[in-house]
Amino acid sequence: MTITAAVDGSSLGNPGPAGWAWVVSADCWDAGGWPSGTNNLGELNAVLELLNATAQAGLADEDLHILADSQYAINVISKWSPGWKKRGWVKADKKPIKNLELIQEIDRAMQGRTVTFEWVKGHAGHPLNERADDAARSCAEAYRDGRDIPRGPGFVITDSTEQDTATSKTDVALASAESAARKFEPSTPTADADSAGREIPGNATDMEITEEALERQFLDAWLRADSQALKALEAPGCVRIWHNGSLTQGLEGRAPEHAESSNFQVNRLQGTSSHHDTAESYPDAWVITYVLTWTGGKLRESSTWVAGENGPRILMHQSSPISAR
Repeated sequence: MTITAAVDGSSLGNPGPAGWAWVVSADCWDAGGWPSGTNNLGELNAVLELLNATAQAGLADEDLHILADSQYAINVISKWSPGWKKRGWVKADKKPIKNLELIQEIDRAMQGRTVTFEWVKGHAGHPLNERADDAARSCAEAYRDGRDIPRGPGFVITDSTEQDTATSKTDVALASAESAARKFEPSTPTADADSAGREIPGNATDMEITEEALERQFLDAWLRADSQALKALEAPGCVRIWHNGSLTQGLEGRAPEHAESSNFQVNRLQGTSSHHDTAESYPDAWVITYVLTWTGGKLRESSTWVAGENGPRILMHQSSPISAR
């Protein structure tokens, strides 16, 4: 069986609120995006998400035919990157390769697979291309307007035998996220709870558990691409600094696969303040650091939390690459 899918990216402002999407059929597609990105980032990420989704659905042995209206994405993946890779991921003119980390991820995801590309003219009535364009643009518009991100079902279990639905062996969007999120299940605190169900730390040990549990909530939401949960953890003016040096507003963004974290280190700042006249109290601010290991390497993660009227929130999260020794 050959799986045929269209991919597309969208950016409102280029850079600006951005989205990506892949579409196999009306019942088999997915989409996502970022608060700020470029068209090229969206196009390449759509390809990577499609490769990962088919692999996680147990379809890596099937031929994959990708339709794209971006000659940039096709050329980068099928023409230019093989030469860059042979030179140690360096261009012939020695100039920096844009979106290098993403391109390397795509290269790894394509190893051992049969993947072909076909250019289709955008906005020319091609059914799959039009669906992908609509889905990617809808995500970009949702980020612009602060709405929930319209994610797709991915590959879902179905009794249909039609090939154009690319029947899969599992629900990719759910299974892959839950599999990764289980690595960050928070420890069960021994603290009591107030009438609103919030944990009340009773001593220093309980405080440490509570702070770690808050960070694990963030990791769980990030890995599940849970836009609503991430927004609920953002302090006003929250920013995120990514491993490639880019900066975005908010906590949302593409998460690594098969990630595992080291033990968290908590550094409390300033004093301790109580809020809302309850027994719940947190330091005014604290920083949690740890190492996140994933298939692409290691990152040093750092979250700066601040106490606010509605409870602790993340003011800044930063990812820094750790060079291999």
